[in-house]
Amino acid sequence: MPTRVCAESELELGEAIKVIVDGVAVALVKDSAGNCFALGDMCSHADISLSDGFVEGDDLECWAHGGRFELATGRARTLPASEPVPVYPLTIVDGEVYVDVSTQVDVSAYVA
Repeated sequence: MPTRVCAESELELGEAIKVIVDGVAVALVKDSAGNCFALGDMCSHADISLSDGFVEGDDLECWAHGGRFELATGRARTLPASEPVPVYPLTIVDGEVYVDVSTQVDVSAYVA
């Protein structure tokens, strides 16, 4: 079930914030085009919070070791990260952001 996590106005372009949804740490990201994403907040390489990292184009980069994750799919794009992070359904209704951590986005159409 989707949970309200913040107002869309709290998300800044090119930035990530951390929210906890039903006990799950989630990195909310608004890319430079204004698209919003919800990814698992822990880097798959090390237990580092991705929301403390950097939004670079279509990626979220871990600040500690430079592993990059594609926002739409969670796919690891650069070493040392080699495993994806989960991507959760995110919806915006009347300016409010909702995330559902009970399921993950089906990214199979995006991942080769």
